Amino acid sequence: MKTEIADKAMEMALDCGCQDVKVVLMQNQENTIQIQNGRTEKMQQSTATSLAFNLFIDGRDGFFYTNKLDAAELFPFIRQAVETTRLLEPDESRTLADASRYYKGNGPDLQNFDAEMNRVDPAEKRALAERNNARLTGKDPRIISAESHYRDRQHEAYYLISNGFKGSEQSSYCILSTIVTVEGRDGQHPMDGWGNTRIFYKDLPEEGLAEIALERTMRKIGQRPIKSGNYTMILESPVAGSLLQPLLNAMGGQALQQRTSFLSDRLDQQVASPLFSLVDDPLIPGTRGASLFDYDGVATSRRQLFEQGVLRTYFIDTPCSKKLGIPPTTQGIHHLIMEPGNHSLDDLMKEAGRAIMVTDLNGGNCDPTTGRFSYGIEGFLIEEGRIAQPVSGMNITGDMLSLWQNLIAVANDADPWETELIPSLTFRDVAFSGI
Repeated sequence: MKTEIADKAMEMALDCGCQDVKVVLMQNQENTIQIQNGRTEKMQQSTATSLAFNLFIDGRDGFFYTNKLDAAELFPFIRQAVETTRLLEPDESRTLADASRYYKGNGPDLQNFDAEMNRVDPAEKRALAERNNARLTGKDPRIISAESHYRDRQHEAYYLISNGFKGSEQSSYCILSTIVTVEGRDGQHPMDGWGNTRIFYKDLPEEGLAEIALERTMRKIGQRPIKSGNYTMILESPVAGSLLQPLLNAMGGQALQQRTSFLSDRLDQQVASPLFSLVDDPLIPGTRGASLFDYDGVATSRRQLFEQGVLRTYFIDTPCSKKLGIPPTTQGIHHLIMEPGNHSLDDLMKEAGRAIMVTDLNGGNCDPTTGRFSYGIEGFLIEEGRIAQPVSGMNITGDMLSLWQNLIAVANDADPWETELIPSLTFRDVAFSGI
C-alpha cells in the first residue's frame, strides 16, 4: 500500500489552518462467493482504498471520509472539510491522545495477516464452496435450500497523527459457511448453519462443515413454544457473545458521560457471578482482533475487564476522559477471552436437569440505562441431560445485572478462531415467556 498520499493529505490539512490532524489510509480487498443448490449465485471481488480524517481547529473536531485519492481532487475536498469544521460548535475535550501513550514500535509479530490470500485463484475458492455445497446434494428429501458461502478479507491501514504517531497494521480472515433450510411441520421451514473461520487461507477446514449445518437444521423440526416460567438457561457458545454485548456497551465512556449506562459508578464492585472473568488481550500472536495500537494510536495491552465478577475497567477515550475527569484507558475492545470452566456443553446439559438451551436470538433489545432486556429465542428443551424437543416462539426477559449474577456454570468450548472467545454458559432462574 502506497502511503505517500496520506503524508500529502496531512500536509494539505496543516497548510489549510488545522492545528492538529489524524489521517488513516485504509485498503480492503474482499472476495465473496455464494453457491445455492449447486449454482453460483454470486462471485464478487473488490478492492477499496479510502482516507479518513480528523481535523482539529480552534477546539473543533471534524471527521471526514473520502475515496478521492487523486491530489487534484483531494485538495479541494480537504479545503472544504476545513471550512466545514470551522462551522462546528467548539468542544475543548475533543483533542488527540497524549503522545506519551502512543505505540512506540518494537512490538511482537502478530501473525494475523495472510499476504497470499488474494493471490489464490478465485476459481479455487469457488471450488471450495461448491464442494461444500455438493456434500448436501441428495442427503435428505426435506432439504429446500442449501447455501454455501466463502468470504475473505485483507485489511491494511496506515495511521499518521500530527503530534507524533505513525504506524501500520494488517489483518486478514477467511470464512467458509453453509446455511440449510428444510421442510418442517405445519408450514415451518427451519433454518440453521455452521461455519469455520481462519486467518490463513491454507488453514481453512472444509470437512464436516456441511454435515454439521444439516444436523443443526434437522433437529429444529417440530419447533414450538412451551409453557412460560422460570427455567435454567444454557446459552450456546456461538450466541453467548450477544448477551455479553450490553455489558460491554455499558462500559463505554460515552454511555457513562451521558448517564445512560447501568454500570455507572460500579467500578471495582461485584456486578456479576464469581465465575465471570473476562480479559481483552490484543497481543496474542495468531489471533483475530490482535492489534498493537487502537484507532487513536494508543498502545494496547492485556486488560482485565471483569475479575471473578468484579468490574475492573471502563473504555475511556481521550474526549470522555476530559469530560468525566478520569484517566483514559482505551477506545474499545480487540480480542475478548472469558476464563473457561472445566465442562463440555454435554456436561452443562447433564448438570442442568430440566433447562432450555438457547441456540439463536431472534431480535430484541436491552435498555442501556436500566439493563432491562427482552429477546426472542430458539433452542431446545433439555430433560435429564438430553434434548427433549425443539422450541421457538419464546422470549427471555430480565435485567443484565441479575442475569450475570445468576451465572452458575461455564464450559470450555469457545471457538479459538473468533474475536470473542465466549464459551457456553448456564444461568439459573431466567424468565421465559411461551404459552
